[in-house]
Amino acid sequence: MSLRPAYNYNTRPHEQGPKNGWRSEVYLVDANIFLELELDQHRAEECASFLRLVRDGHISGFVTNLIVDSIVLIMEDKNKDPKDILKFLASLLGYKSLQIYDLSLADKIRATETMEAHHLDFDDSTTYQAMKRLGITQIVSYDKHFDRLPNIKRLQPKSIEH
Repeated sequence: MSLRPAYNYNTRPHEQGPKNGWRSEVYLVDANIFLELELDQHRAEECASFLRLVRDGHISGFVTNLIVDSIVLIMEDKNKDPKDILKFLASLLGYKSLQIYDLSLADKIRATETMEAHHLDFDDSTTYQAMKRLGITQIVSYDKHFDRLPNIKRLQPKSIEH
């Protein structure tokens, strides 16, 4: 099953909003959700179901530019073909309700403070910083490190209503 839709250059999902009858929450989507699917891991199907909701515009999601880069670097490390990496990157253009937040240098500097205060790695710290900047309180992730952060609720894809 592929979540790689035809090219769709709509990168402003906030203009559309959720479809009638669907959830209006906004989620930060962690790298491991995409990687489950891209690397065909054991939770790939539940991640595919969740990502389909974002792709089709039923729920809104954000990723950071660092999350996208991390996914690509891990795919490369796992010997994925450059064509697979291209397909992944191009697929992001087809998500109706996914926005990419570009981390600023100031965000990255603030993230180093979070690293120390909450004992997180740089990736997770930048994700947390982006969530604070965007006012997002929910993250879809398998990473339990997010459970110890204040004012953040970590959800797994299977817990998101369809």
